[in-house]
Amino acid sequence: MQSNHETARFVTVGDIQKYEPAFTPGGMRHIIFHRGDALEKSGVVCRFGRKILIDLPKFRDWVSQGGARTIAGSGK
Repeated sequence: MQSNHETARFVTVGDIQKYEPAFTPGGMRHIIFHRGDALEKSGVVCRFGRKILIDLPKFRDWVSQGGARTIAGSGK
């Protein structure tokens, strides 16, 4: 049987910690606030009405490639 970690593609900000324990909902909101446009352009984040969905495979790739190295501040 597969775990949720392997089967989920899109998750909400509130559910991110169930699939990636290192990322809290508050941390995700911070990233989306500061880097939201770039995340949407790269397909990591998409909007479904008012709901923000995170594409887990793309998010994992984005983080592992250094996308979250600088979140806020002058190093954008």
